[in-house]
Amino acid sequence: MESYRKLAFTEEVESILAENNKRLKNIFGTHDQFTGRGMEGHSHRVVIDDYPIRVQWLTEEVFKNDLYQDVLKAGSIKDYTIRFNELYPDSDGINEEDVANMLFWARCSRDPSFAFFSLFKIKSKEAGEMIPFELNYAQRYVLSVLEEMRHKGVTIRIILLKARQWGGSTLVQLYMAWIQLFVMEGWYSVIIAQTKDTAKRIKAMYKKVLDNIPGFIYGVDKLQFAPYEHSASDSIITDQSGNKVRDNVITVASYENFESTRGMDYAMAHFSEVAYWKTTDGKSAEQVITNIDSNILERPLTMEISESTANGMAGYFYDEYQMAKEGTSSRKALFIPFFFIENDMIRFKDKKETRLFILDLLEGRDVTTSPNDNSEPGQYLWSLWEKGATLEHIKWYIKKRASFHDHASMASEAPSDDVECFKYSGNLVFNIYTIEVMRERYVSPPEFIGDISQSEKTKRIILTKNPNGLLRIWKRPDDTRTSNEYLVIVDVGGRSKNSDPSCITVINRWNLRFSGGKPEVVARWHGHIRYDWLAYKAVKIARYYKNALLAFESNTFDKKKSEASEFVEEGDHIRGILKKIEDIYPNLYMRAATDPEDIRNGIYKKIGFQTNKKTKQDMVDNFIVAFEDDMFIDPDERMYKEASKYEQRPDGSYGNIPGRGNHDDILMTDMIGALISEDMPKPSIIKEESTGYLDSYPKNESSL
Repeated sequence: MESYRKLAFTEEVESILAENNKRLKNIFGTHDQFTGRGMEGHSHRVVIDDYPIRVQWLTEEVFKNDLYQDVLKAGSIKDYTIRFNELYPDSDGINEEDVANMLFWARCSRDPSFAFFSLFKIKSKEAGEMIPFELNYAQRYVLSVLEEMRHKGVTIRIILLKARQWGGSTLVQLYMAWIQLFVMEGWYSVIIAQTKDTAKRIKAMYKKVLDNIPGFIYGVDKLQFAPYEHSASDSIITDQSGNKVRDNVITVASYENFESTRGMDYAMAHFSEVAYWKTTDGKSAEQVITNIDSNILERPLTMEISESTANGMAGYFYDEYQMAKEGTSSRKALFIPFFFIENDMIRFKDKKETRLFILDLLEGRDVTTSPNDNSEPGQYLWSLWEKGATLEHIKWYIKKRASFHDHASMASEAPSDDVECFKYSGNLVFNIYTIEVMRERYVSPPEFIGDISQSEKTKRIILTKNPNGLLRIWKRPDDTRTSNEYLVIVDVGGRSKNSDPSCITVINRWNLRFSGGKPEVVARWHGHIRYDWLAYKAVKIARYYKNALLAFESNTFDKKKSEASEFVEEGDHIRGILKKIEDIYPNLYMRAATDPEDIRNGIYKKIGFQTNKKTKQDMVDNFIVAFEDDMFIDPDERMYKEASKYEQRPDGSYGNIPGRGNHDDILMTDMIGALISEDMPKPSIIKEESTGYLDSYPKNESSL
């Protein structure tokens, strides 16, 4: 007990306790959708003594509403009513109930959180009864983003990556319903779910909202859905007599049968569980979504939201989320981790249990191994705290994790970030967290982007700047005469747009002269090009970097037939390339010949690095060590993207997870380069005159 008292009341423990209380307050807090207290953006406190909600916290938009301003200036609803009737004696007049109803409508039509709680009813999962739509923490977060975009007057385009079971689809659909019921007319919407049953459930949720909204708000007894132009998929909001109440069509379809959506001009679209939409000969997620998006105008309050839990590191949803995350898409990427979800928590019995839990976290934060397959190492659990999880969420995670035999399955169910949540098939070769650490540490913008050429007359190397160029240079060579300082690796790709690009990577080995020194990528050319031009470009780059050792990957004999279709189609071009350059560039990487026929013919050395089953395994194993021990530097963001998708497949082969734009050519050059570099002599300064090629550098940009 004495040990507990000494350790559990340290400054660090108290600091964590205080921070945890802040996080709990953010989740549970004192927010009140009815009064607006504690709600995001509700900054104006107003008091109207004779209004049913005497004290309210209003958004800027509601606060500036003319009616609210007039009532506040009058001092009460009663005084406003008297003044109005005095000013307009010829009108039918209004009473205090009329004004209260108008204030209620004014707030409902501009404050969705208030409308949700006051008017929208959803089915309780626990009791099964209809209850007010009370927002949880994750829903409040997403709603704040939606409202921010609405207030800015921008088009709402969101791709939502989510953990399970927090009501993401519910929020998206009911926000669209709120716009149709209170804000806009002629604002048609479409909901496409993965299956017909899911689509029906979404429509049923909307129907329950209509069933429970008081009809008097619209001057009718009750609201309902009615078929639009006799369509089974399209509905319109009417009264019980079939009279149109809101001029808005709601289309509900499934990905399995989306033909009913053709030809309609939509203003809002909700695509649910997109990651699970399977591509067939007749359709794909991209085709369906693009077809509908093309009819949505770029106007304020138009909306397109694609939401899904993760389903692998490939496919349309994965690709679109990555582009949105990088800022290269019109969509905004949103991610909901498990620690935004109130149900994914386990409370502590008392403060003593909480403090002991904190001590366990602190003691294990540097532990990188887990005791069994059903748990996580202490380092990972500590990372959850650093990402923003409450202690209660971490406690829940530990218990839940015991039900799963691998991290990937748990990460798919309860992701903590938008890297781990994309559950992969097979086994990723590189630790995704190591990748993120290395990316953060080393990625930097190149100092030069453009192309390289060589003057026929002067033999000078010329660098030409071009923002769209395929050559990136992070560091240029200096004038010091050296040997074995640079290594250039070439991975030969295909010429067609859909084939693997070719890649030329330059590695500086100078720091290997010193203890702890690391090879460092200093330049890279990456793109599609004719094979003879690739050869000449590689020679120019090697010459520029002090006549570097130039190594071509010579074949892909280890590839399985199923993964080598592109290679077979493109053909083995390495032989032609080597014939073109072996007479003009002498410093080529040579390997020992192993083919008996070559040896019988007196050929003991062959040009190029041969990728076969053994060398592939060697370079993968070597690079895992170099990567995880932080012994290789690459400033190129693209390499880390490839590494994050590089897997070992069930048949033992290696490659990137299939998907649009997924390649491994940059990573291959790094892995080959790291392996070759280990067998090269250490770099050195050339002190004496030499008649060889190593000191006969062509004049280059760094010496001009």
